[in-house]
Amino acid sequence: MKLSFKRITSSGGFIPEIDGLRFIAITSVVLFHLSEFLKVKDINQYADTIDYSFLKHIVSHGHLGVPLFFAISGFILGMPFAKFHLAKGKPVSIKNYFLRRLTRLEPPYIIVMTILLFGAVYVAEILTLQNGIISYLSSITYTHNFIFPDTLPELNGATWSLEVEVQFYILAPLMAYIFSVRSLSGRRLSMIFIAVFFLVINHFVFSPMPFISLINFFQYFLIGFLLADLYVSDSALLPKTKYDFLIGLFFFSIIWIFTDADFNTDLQRFIWELMLLISIFFLYYYVLFHKIFKFLSFRLITNIGGMCYTIYLLHASILSLFGNPVCNLSFSKYSYINVTIYSIILLSLVLSISSVFFLLVERPCMDKDWFKKLFKVFF
Repeated sequence: MKLSFKRITSSGGFIPEIDGLRFIAITSVVLFHLSEFLKVKDINQYADTIDYSFLKHIVSHGHLGVPLFFAISGFILGMPFAKFHLAKGKPVSIKNYFLRRLTRLEPPYIIVMTILLFGAVYVAEILTLQNGIISYLSSITYTHNFIFPDTLPELNGATWSLEVEVQFYILAPLMAYIFSVRSLSGRRLSMIFIAVFFLVINHFVFSPMPFISLINFFQYFLIGFLLADLYVSDSALLPKTKYDFLIGLFFFSIIWIFTDADFNTDLQRFIWELMLLISIFFLYYYVLFHKIFKFLSFRLITNIGGMCYTIYLLHASILSLFGNPVCNLSFSKYSYINVTIYSIILLSLVLSISSVFFLLVERPCMDKDWFKKLFKVFF
């Protein structure tokens, strides 16, 4: 049997740049969590006094990979609806839409969470059975953010964002009626207006929100919808120039220079998040339409980006499981040597274990008929 890491898509279409953008998002999240882990676990005393503050500052913004994912989700889920309304594509079956989400995403998620439940309760013994089951049930029902708004999920802290994704999946078919607006300018300006509206209410009306939900991030999904509109309509906002690479690099850099924690007032944070929203939009625009950053289409990059869901589910647990014994080793009295070796070992483990899980679990679930084939085997 030939092993393949290439993503299976329900439509049969494959946009390599999207998996390249997924690579950027998942890399930023993993490096963020790796940095936070090493900050706590690496207690070696080093001979060098190198100032890593700028690098740490950039890596500490890796959590911004989450809104990068949200914009991609808006683009991917908006595409079939945009094709129907704007390009005379086939109608979207709501039944198949939800069945696809269920059969594609739930099996890997439930398997991972079940393994983590048994690991946390019976192997690591960091949770009681009662607490473990409570965390497990609140996570797999996507209700943890509502029930326990002040804490991250105990079994897998990264899964808080999946609850936001699920809320978007549920509402996306309703939101997609915006593509039925015939006025091109009216449709696109409406998306922009609604995105800014949610920014305003997040910063000036419901600040802080009592819990994390789609309301906090609605604007990122909307710019994904806007990009889907442009992509399906084959609409170029800006002409290609010899400076496209530099322009795209500028927007890419803006994303990582600041985060909302760098600002003191709601107005400052609002302006920053508006800049972030604009930067993500134009970065994605230049990648998808002007094809800058050619490396994002390389097979290795798209393969890693294509299994971002598996990596997202597993990386924190892998860092926790293997990071402690790795950090007990000391390879040098110099920080840059030790940290580099720690990072290579842990990132290699994340990638290798995630690859196995992707091939055995997630990729088979990408086949929209996998459960029918499995049923035929047994019955």
